Formats: sequence, structure tokens, C-alpha cells
Amino acid sequence: MVSKRTTQYAVIQSSYSSIFAHLSLKTAVLMVLCLLASTRVSAVEYDISYSPLANGSAEQGLAGWTAAGAVAFETTAPQGSHCFKLTAAPDAPGILTSSLMPMRRGENLKLTFQLKTESGADIKGQAAFVSLRSYKSDARTLLSQTHMALKPTDGKWLEQPHEFTADAAAFYVDIQFQTATAAVVFVDAVSLFREIKPSPLYADIKPLSENDSLYIFTKGPGSEDNQFIAIQTLQGIVARTDRPRLWIDAGDNTFVEDFEKQYKIRFDRSKARDWAGLLEALKPWTSGTYVLYEMRDRPSLSAAATMAGLLDAVAVDTALEPTAIAKGYTKALDVRGKDCRWVYETYRDRINDDLIIVHTNNPRFHRSAPYLKDWAAATRALSWWYADESVSRAVYRSMSPSSPVYGWLDAATGDEGLSVKLHSEEGLYQMPSDWMLNLSVHAAMGPALKDKIFTQKVARTAPVKETGVHYVTFIMSDMDNILTEIGTNSFYSTRKFYANPHRGQFPMTWGMAPALVELSPNGVDMWYRAATPKDAFIAYCGPGYFYPASSPYMQTSAKRVGEWMKRADLRVLLQIDYLLPDKPLNEDYYQTAKWFTALDQVKGLIYLEYVQYAPHGGKIFWFDGKPMVTARFDFRQETFYSAVRPTAAELAKSINALPKDPSRPEGYTAVTVHAWSKGMNDIYDTIQLLDSDVRVVNAEEFIDLITLNLKP
Repeated sequence: MVSKRTTQYAVIQSSYSSIFAHLSLKTAVLMVLCLLASTRVSAVEYDISYSPLANGSAEQGLAGWTAAGAVAFETTAPQGSHCFKLTAAPDAPGILTSSLMPMRRGENLKLTFQLKTESGADIKGQAAFVSLRSYKSDARTLLSQTHMALKPTDGKWLEQPHEFTADAAAFYVDIQFQTATAAVVFVDAVSLFREIKPSPLYADIKPLSENDSLYIFTKGPGSEDNQFIAIQTLQGIVARTDRPRLWIDAGDNTFVEDFEKQYKIRFDRSKARDWAGLLEALKPWTSGTYVLYEMRDRPSLSAAATMAGLLDAVAVDTALEPTAIAKGYTKALDVRGKDCRWVYETYRDRINDDLIIVHTNNPRFHRSAPYLKDWAAATRALSWWYADESVSRAVYRSMSPSSPVYGWLDAATGDEGLSVKLHSEEGLYQMPSDWMLNLSVHAAMGPALKDKIFTQKVARTAPVKETGVHYVTFIMSDMDNILTEIGTNSFYSTRKFYANPHRGQFPMTWGMAPALVELSPNGVDMWYRAATPKDAFIAYCGPGYFYPASSPYMQTSAKRVGEWMKRADLRVLLQIDYLLPDKPLNEDYYQTAKWFTALDQVKGLIYLEYVQYAPHGGKIFWFDGKPMVTARFDFRQETFYSAVRPTAAELAKSINALPKDPSRPEGYTAVTVHAWSKGMNDIYDTIQLLDSDVRVVNAEEFIDLITLNLKP
């Protein structure tokens, strides 16, 4: 594939070759350097789907702004009924200042606004200007400010684009307009767009290489949670400071066997039951220190999980402290009586803001509390569990746009839909992973296989027009959850799913979390290698589980998922959103879907509604010439709404009763198969009961047939 930059250079070369032929070598070289420099500047891509600058058109008065000599003013400006009017007093400038906005350090930003000055206004030098001001992590200390002069517009509204770069140490910025001139200055449609620049999900974890050896620690039923937590933080630290040297065995050898066979990784069981021996053996790749917490002091566990990564120190419960000391470790920090908020406020400038872990510290709330403890240590991420929603929102908003949330649920809500919606509203996406182990080892294959392109085995042929048939596709649910793909006893190794003897006997559609091309490319490879020609994969959710209609930074999310889908050879995107009961699903959804349908990689969308996966009756929408198909039936045990079919007989009867006519939307049925109550046997039983003129196809064929037969 030719890169965008390569294309730009080709255009430059073509356009200027005749000019260069008549110039001296020195002049030509200078021109090339200037052109390349301008190309580098223009290569910055901004997310124009969202501006964190609130009320940029003064439609809510001065809400979101502070002002001295500035008011919201009625206007006939292009953007609406109001604008901002700045007037300088004889002894004081007119000033308009936005609220603080969290930003990444050194982030590129694009500011756009409409400007109008009075006819004949004479503005000299810096008498009127707009500035980007950068602040430290305390959101109070000003680091620097960059001014851009405002020029007179002679009574016309003119677009004003400016590019800024936040201070390299800044966590917050604001925008300030200021005028000391006698001329009145009008400003409207102020927007600030952020740079699209996502970081790899594997962060600074070092790659695994052939013949590397990993110790195995066996987590048996008798393993103490505090030992388990210490071993996980040790595992994560070493994966970043050296390379993965530790694997936790929880009873499923699927990945151990695959690592050994495919990647020549070796495993050492000599210390499988010796947590203290592992502490000693791997000490050289830590700071030789520990962070002290107490299991009964639940908030201190969250604090210790974060601080382990920031200090390269093992998280040690008070009951284990004598053993840690005996193995040569010294205390770096005591976090008893402290919590995740204290860590965030004290160590904000050292925390990785490209991800966050939101996971309970209390096994009574959820038994997975001791899990996922290698990940914060490996990525230097914040481990957060805090019940105050306003505080949590501020923390989430401070993360990079379109960043993952690992773990499950949220202390501020305790509910799946509300938790995911909360994270979505603050620009994040959920990566369900509450029971996850060994993620730091899986992610080490991210840099190791960063150039690998995957190919599905499914046969792709041009769709053929038929008459008198009905098309149905079965899609396994919940495969946005990376535990279903790379967790212990995942769907891959479970007889109910991928290990089922019926697999390969009929077209079946599986989900694939697109992010796994960075988090576990070895996992993607394993699933694809074991596939039959009848196993097809679609991208399950966007970058992760989120609600697009509630989410800002959709352009960033879409760009990221498009790149991952291309690597994973995924061409259909299944999306879950949360509209009902507050909003209907109609043509207006284009404003959300357009970021995905604009991707060349996406042939079409499958749409599921949160909780009630299939309340929209199989309706098909067309966005950018691509179909978005809603599920017609929800195949699950619990019958709590009309689209649910709890048995194979009922589902087959409902499908058989539908029109056998591909020229009508009613000739197509997408069935979402609820993974927690149904499996491959249930799908097989349903297919045996279908009429002979009902065709079972995979989801990609399904989209191709709809496009062929129904495209407006």
C-alpha cells in the first residue's frame, strides 16, 4: 500500500519537476527542503468530530467562559444567533477566557474561529490577540502561553485557523482572547481540535523473542490472593524493564502450548509453587523495593497496583512483608490509608494517560478483584476505583482521546450500561478484562509481531443473485470481551464454542476484538490458524465496547479501528449502542455511523442495542452506500422482550415464516447468539430445522448479498 506521505511527495515531484529543471542545484535543494518541511506540518491530522471547548458560539451566553469586557452578543453571524463581543476599557483590556481543558503533554492543537472587526479598524502589533495557555498538572500553575495576533477584517466575518502546540510539560490548556484596541472585536464559532495520535496498546512492554524462557507460577485453589497479587505486579514490572519472564498458570495450557509450538518460547516449572523464590529470582529486574498495602484496606490495594508500576516495586501485603524483606527487598512506600485519588493527585505527571484500569478492589463486590494486576505495573497506568462520579469523570477526561478502560464496571455506577456510557461520554472505550491474566505477556507479542498482517481462511466469492430464498447469519455475542479470545478457558478452548465438533459444518460468524492485533497478535493468529473455511470473523465493537452516540472523538476512534481491522482482515463492524428508551434509531444515526462507514475497510455494519440486542426488527439503514443491519432475533434463554427466541424450534419456526425474497429487507435475518446461554450445539439444532430455501451465510456474505440486492 502506498502511504499518504508517499503520495504527497509524488504529487510534489510531478508538479515541480519542470520548475526544478530551470533552477540551480542550490536553489532546487532549498525549495525541496521547504516543501518537505511544509509537508511535515500538514501531516498532523486533527480530530474534527469534537471540540472540548464548550459553548464556542455563545449560544449559552458566557457559560464555559470567564470575561472582563466581553459579553454574549446577538448577531447575524454564520454560526448562530449569538457571538462574543470584546470591548477594551480605557484602563483595561477586553478579555475572554475559556475553561481549562485537559491535554496531552506537547500535543498539537488546531484552533478555528470566526472573527469580525469594525470597518476601518486599525489594530497594530499585538493590540489584539488570541493565546493558548499551558498549565501544570495542578491546573493552576501557568507554564507558557503562545500569542497569535488578530488582524482587522474590515467588517467581514472571516475564518481564522491557527495551529498551536501545548507545552511539553502541560496537562491543561485554555484559550484566551484579548484586545486593548479601541475597535470592537467579535468572535464566533470557536473550536479547538486535538491531534489524532494514538499510542500502541502495548506501551513500553518489551517484545518476546524465540527461545526466551518464562517461569510458570501455578495459581491453584489454595493460592493466597496476596501472593497472587505480588506475583502479578512482579510479572508486569519485569515485562517492561526487561522482557516477559513469568507466566501464571490458572489451569488452561492453550497458550503455553501455542507459544511453545509456534514461537519456540520455553517454560520453566521449577518455581511453579514458590512465590517467594520467584520474588528472589526476578529481583534484578525490579528496583529491589516494595510498596506496602493491606488486603483489608481495599483502597490501598488500588493505590499499590499503580505505585508498583511507577516505582518498579512489588506490591506487598503486610502479611507478606517479612518474606519480601528476607528476599532483599526494601520498602519504597507505604500506601496504607491511601487510595487511588491520592495517587492520581500526587503522581499525576508520572502516570501513563493512554489507558486506565477501572476495576474493583473488593472481592465482595466482584470475585475478580485480585486479577489484572500485572497490567498497571507493566504500563504504568492508573488503577482506579472511586465512587464519586464527578471526580471520576475529571480523571477519565484527563486521559488521551479514545483510550481504553481495562477491567469491568465502575464504582460510580455499579451497572454495565451506565458504566460503559460514563466511560464513553468521557472519550474512552471499555476493554472488558476483569478476570484477565498474563496480559503483559500477550502484549509483548504486540511489538514482536507489529508488522504482521493477518488473513482469514474464509472463502470470499462474489455474491450471486438468487430468488425464492431467505438469508440468515448467526453471530456469537460478547466477543468484544478479550477474555472470550485470550482469557483462561476462553471460547477458543471451550467445547461449547470453538472446540465444538459441529464447527466447520455450517457458516458461523465469530467476533474478534480489533485491538488484539496490538494486545495479542499471537491470539489472533491462533484463532485464524485453527479456523475452517466456514469460520468468518467480524470486528466486534469499535476500538472496544463503547456507545458511539455518547462518545466524543469519533474520528480518532474510527481511524484506530480501521487500521486494526485492516491488519486483522476484518471487513464488517458490529456495533453496540445505547439509544433506547431515550432516543429512536432512525436515519439521524448517520451522524454517528458516518465515521465508520467512511472507512474503506468497512463493507457494512451490524447494529445491536444495549440489553435488548434486537429490538429494531431487522431494519436496514443505508449510510454512505453501505448497509447497517439491525439484528432481527436474539437467541438466548431469558425471554424478556419480543425478539428473544429461547429454543431452536422457536427460532427456526420464526425464520421459516419470513419471506423467501432477497429483493426485500424482510428476506434477511441476523441472529445474535447470546454466548452465556447458547452455543454451537444450539445453532446446529436450529439449522437442522430450517426450510431448504433458507440459506445460512456468514456475516460478511450477508452484508455482500444485502448490498447486491437492496442497495438504493
